[in-house]
Amino acid sequence: MKRAVFGWLAIVLLAVPAAAWAQGDSGGVVELESRVFELGRQLRCPTCTSESVGDSSSAISIEMRNEIRDQIALGKSDDEILAFFQERYGDWVLLEPPREGIHLFVWILPVVGVVAGAAGLALLMTRWLAKARAPLDDVNDEDLARVQAAMKSGPDA
Repeated sequence: MKRAVFGWLAIVLLAVPAAAWAQGDSGGVVELESRVFELGRQLRCPTCTSESVGDSSSAISIEMRNEIRDQIALGKSDDEILAFFQERYGDWVLLEPPREGIHLFVWILPVVGVVAGAAGLALLMTRWLAKARAPLDDVNDEDLARVQAAMKSGPDA
């Protein structure tokens, strides 16, 4: 009986540190995988339509995630990894285009569109208001006297 108790005690004493060690190791794996998928979500899948490498299950996306994992293991930074794929596939592989050169239009064009739309709407509204007031500007004294006389005579006249 004492042997059984000591046996179970030995198993518990060995299992607790082993479980803690496994827990600590899986935390690093989870952190690595989350970094891989975070970087993958910044890259466009070369074969998919409107999908990132992190979200796609295509063979090329899996290979790209493996390459990201390998480069992380080599100690490369996120910017270095993204630059590697940008050099290999071109700027289009980045889901967020760089804010420089010709790509600057992607960032500026929506702002210019909103400003131009607001200016056009303001111009149209001033024209509409001017046309709405125009008939009152063309009234001469004779027409005004006729309207006043009709108003004084009342509806029965």
